[in-house]
Amino acid sequence: MKNLAKTSSILAMAIMIFAASVNTYADNRVDKTVEKARSIITDCSPDDWESYAKAADMCIRKQVNLTEAKTWLDKSLTIKESALGHEVAGDYYMSSKLYKKAADHYIKSMMKIKEKDNSAQLSDLQAKVNNAIVKSKE
Repeated sequence: MKNLAKTSSILAMAIMIFAASVNTYADNRVDKTVEKARSIITDCSPDDWESYAKAADMCIRKQVNLTEAKTWLDKSLTIKESALGHEVAGDYYMSSKLYKKAADHYIKSMMKIKEKDNSAQLSDLQAKVNNAIVKSKE
């Protein structure tokens, strides 16, 4: 019985140490993403819509720092309504479960791309639109 208690105690301690190390690793990864995104914003010019969109995209993909990422995204789209900005906005709204808004932004992104190149391949964006529409009906 003593051995079972010791083994249980050691196992519980090992699980706690493992959980702490996994959380630390995840926190470090999040911190690095936010740090890199903020660095992009710090180094860019005030009218660099692309840097604002890319920094927002980094955070949205990792699901970190979403409030600040949304601010950067809004600034990017205010400076220039771009295909990239609208696609990132679609991704943001998908992660926020606002599927109609997501579909609207994906469609705007597709339209911006088509303005530049009428024969551009849009299958990835079309898949995102379809996914948003399906999710909006669930």
